[in-house]
Amino acid sequence: MPVEVRSALAGRARDLARVAREVEAVAQVDVRVDSAPASVGLPLEPNTWVANGDREALWLGPDEWLVVGPPGAEDSISKDLERALAGLPHSVVEVSAARAILEVEPAVRLDLLPQGCGIDLHPRSWREGMCAQTLLARVPVILQERETGTRIFVRPSFANYLVDWLVHVAGVRP
Repeated sequence: MPVEVRSALAGRARDLARVAREVEAVAQVDVRVDSAPASVGLPLEPNTWVANGDREALWLGPDEWLVVGPPGAEDSISKDLERALAGLPHSVVEVSAARAILEVEPAVRLDLLPQGCGIDLHPRSWREGMCAQTLLARVPVILQERETGTRIFVRPSFANYLVDWLVHVAGVRP
Protein backbone atom coordinates (compact mmCIF):
# COMPACT_ATOMS: atom_id res chain seq x y z
CA MET A 1 0.00 0.00 0.00
CA PRO A 2 1.44 3.42 -0.97
CA VAL A 3 2.43 5.80 1.79
CA GLU A 4 0.29 8.93 1.96
CA VAL A 5 2.43 12.05 2.25
CA ARG A 6 0.73 14.68 4.34
CA SER A 7 1.83 18.25 4.88
CA ALA A 8 2.59 19.45 8.41
CA LEU A 9 0.07 22.19 7.66
CA ALA A 10 -2.76 20.00 6.39
CA GLY A 11 -6.05 21.51 7.48
CA ARG A 12 -4.58 25.03 7.87
CA ALA A 13 -5.47 26.37 4.40
CA ARG A 14 -7.98 28.89 5.77
CA ASP A 15 -5.48 30.40 8.22
CA LEU A 16 -2.66 30.31 5.70
CA ALA A 17 -4.73 32.18 3.11
CA ARG A 18 -4.82 35.12 5.53
CA VAL A 19 -1.06 35.51 6.03
CA ALA A 20 1.02 33.29 3.75
CA ARG A 21 0.93 30.37 1.39
CA GLU A 22 2.40 26.91 1.79
CA VAL A 23 5.03 25.84 -0.71
CA GLU A 24 4.37 22.12 -0.94
CA ALA A 25 6.55 19.12 -1.73
CA VAL A 26 9.80 20.94 -2.53
CA ALA A 27 12.84 18.67 -2.82
CA GLN A 28 15.45 19.55 -0.17
CA VAL A 29 19.00 18.20 -0.01
CA ASP A 30 21.57 19.18 2.63
CA VAL A 31 25.20 19.41 1.46
CA ARG A 32 28.31 19.52 3.65
CA VAL A 33 31.76 20.00 2.13
CA ASP A 34 34.80 21.94 3.33
CA SER A 35 35.55 23.73 0.10
CA ALA A 36 33.03 23.46 -2.68
CA PRO A 37 34.38 23.79 -6.20
CA ALA A 38 32.80 26.66 -8.14
CA SER A 39 31.53 24.14 -10.70
CA VAL A 40 29.05 22.75 -8.13
CA GLY A 41 27.06 26.00 -8.22
CA LEU A 42 26.91 26.64 -4.47
CA PRO A 43 27.03 30.26 -3.28
CA LEU A 44 30.26 31.12 -1.47
CA GLU A 45 29.11 34.47 -0.08
CA PRO A 46 27.53 34.13 3.38
CA ASN A 47 23.75 34.47 3.66
CA THR A 48 23.06 34.36 -0.06
CA TRP A 49 21.35 31.94 -2.40
CA VAL A 50 21.70 31.29 -6.12
CA ALA A 51 19.41 29.79 -8.73
CA ASN A 52 20.69 27.24 -11.22
CA GLY A 53 17.92 26.15 -13.57
CA ASP A 54 15.07 24.77 -11.48
CA ARG A 55 17.28 24.44 -8.39
CA GLU A 56 18.29 26.90 -5.72
CA ALA A 57 21.24 26.61 -3.34
CA LEU A 58 21.10 28.43 0.00
CA TRP A 59 24.26 29.18 2.00
CA LEU A 60 23.71 27.98 5.58
CA GLY A 61 27.26 28.06 6.91
CA PRO A 62 30.91 27.97 5.82
CA ASP A 63 30.59 24.29 4.91
CA GLU A 64 26.82 23.77 4.60
CA TRP A 65 24.18 24.46 1.95
CA LEU A 66 20.57 23.55 1.32
CA VAL A 67 19.74 22.72 -2.29
CA VAL A 68 16.04 22.90 -3.16
CA GLY A 69 14.31 21.85 -6.33
CA PRO A 70 11.00 20.80 -7.81
CA PRO A 71 8.92 18.05 -6.21
CA GLY A 72 10.40 14.61 -6.76
CA ALA A 73 13.87 15.89 -7.72
CA GLU A 74 15.59 14.68 -4.53
CA ASP A 75 17.30 11.71 -6.19
CA SER A 76 18.56 13.64 -9.20
CA ILE A 77 19.83 16.50 -7.01
CA SER A 78 21.61 14.03 -4.73
CA LYS A 79 23.15 12.11 -7.65
CA ASP A 80 24.34 15.32 -9.34
CA LEU A 81 25.93 16.55 -6.10
CA GLU A 82 27.58 13.17 -5.42
CA ARG A 83 29.08 13.22 -8.92
CA ALA A 84 30.26 16.83 -8.61
CA LEU A 85 31.83 16.23 -5.19
CA ALA A 86 33.41 12.85 -5.96
CA GLY A 87 36.87 12.60 -4.45
CA LEU A 88 36.17 15.22 -1.77
CA PRO A 89 35.10 14.46 1.80
CA HIS A 90 31.43 15.45 1.79
CA SER A 91 27.91 14.63 2.89
CA VAL A 92 24.75 14.76 0.77
CA VAL A 93 21.51 14.02 2.65
CA GLU A 94 17.93 14.21 1.40
CA VAL A 95 15.97 16.25 4.00
CA SER A 96 12.70 17.08 2.23
CA ALA A 97 10.54 15.97 5.16
CA ALA A 98 12.61 18.00 7.65
CA ARG A 99 10.98 21.36 6.91
CA ALA A 100 7.64 22.83 5.94
CA ILE A 101 7.86 25.93 3.76
CA LEU A 102 5.71 29.05 3.97
CA GLU A 103 5.92 32.11 1.75
CA VAL A 104 4.89 35.55 2.95
CA GLU A 105 4.09 38.12 0.25
CA PRO A 106 6.32 41.17 -0.06
CA ALA A 107 3.38 43.50 0.66
CA VAL A 108 2.93 42.17 4.21
CA ARG A 109 6.33 40.77 5.17
CA LEU A 110 7.59 44.06 6.62
CA ASP A 111 4.46 44.30 8.78
CA LEU A 112 4.76 40.76 10.14
CA LEU A 113 8.24 39.27 10.19
CA PRO A 114 10.22 42.02 11.97
CA GLN A 115 7.92 41.64 14.99
CA GLY A 116 9.47 38.25 15.74
CA CYS A 117 12.87 38.34 14.06
CA GLY A 118 16.12 39.81 15.34
CA ILE A 119 17.71 40.46 11.95
CA ASP A 120 17.11 43.66 10.00
CA LEU A 121 14.59 42.78 7.30
CA HIS A 122 14.30 46.31 5.90
CA PRO A 123 14.97 46.41 2.14
CA ARG A 124 18.07 48.56 2.73
CA SER A 125 19.67 45.52 4.42
CA TRP A 126 17.63 42.50 3.31
CA ARG A 127 16.93 41.97 -0.37
CA GLU A 128 16.27 39.34 -2.98
CA GLY A 129 19.10 36.81 -3.12
CA MET A 130 19.66 36.75 0.64
CA CYS A 131 18.98 33.96 3.14
CA ALA A 132 19.68 33.41 6.82
CA GLN A 133 19.22 30.96 9.63
CA THR A 134 17.56 32.86 12.47
CA LEU A 135 14.76 32.78 15.01
CA LEU A 136 11.25 33.88 14.12
CA ALA A 137 8.83 34.00 17.05
CA ARG A 138 11.50 32.02 18.98
CA VAL A 139 11.39 29.27 16.35
CA PRO A 140 14.54 28.26 14.40
CA VAL A 141 13.89 28.96 10.72
CA ILE A 142 15.65 29.63 7.44
CA LEU A 143 14.51 32.79 5.67
CA GLN A 144 14.98 33.11 1.91
CA GLU A 145 14.21 36.42 0.23
CA ARG A 146 12.78 36.01 -3.25
CA GLU A 147 11.08 38.31 -5.72
CA THR A 148 7.77 36.57 -4.94
CA GLY A 149 8.13 36.93 -1.16
CA THR A 150 9.99 35.66 1.86
CA ARG A 151 10.16 31.89 2.19
CA ILE A 152 10.23 30.50 5.69
CA PHE A 153 11.66 26.99 6.12
CA VAL A 154 10.44 25.63 9.48
CA ARG A 155 10.54 22.23 11.16
CA PRO A 156 7.16 20.48 10.91
CA SER A 157 6.80 20.34 14.70
CA PHE A 158 6.83 24.17 14.82
CA ALA A 159 4.84 24.84 11.63
CA ASN A 160 1.38 25.13 13.21
CA TYR A 161 2.71 27.33 16.00
CA LEU A 162 4.31 29.63 13.43
CA VAL A 163 1.06 29.91 11.45
CA ASP A 164 -0.78 30.74 14.69
CA TRP A 165 1.83 33.41 15.46
CA LEU A 166 1.58 34.94 11.96
CA VAL A 167 -2.23 35.06 12.19
CA HIS A 168 -2.01 36.67 15.64
CA VAL A 169 0.58 39.26 14.57
CA ALA A 170 -1.47 40.09 11.46
CA GLY A 171 -4.45 40.74 13.74
CA VAL A 172 -6.65 38.48 11.67
CA ARG A 173 -9.92 37.51 13.33
CA PRO A 174 -11.28 33.98 12.88
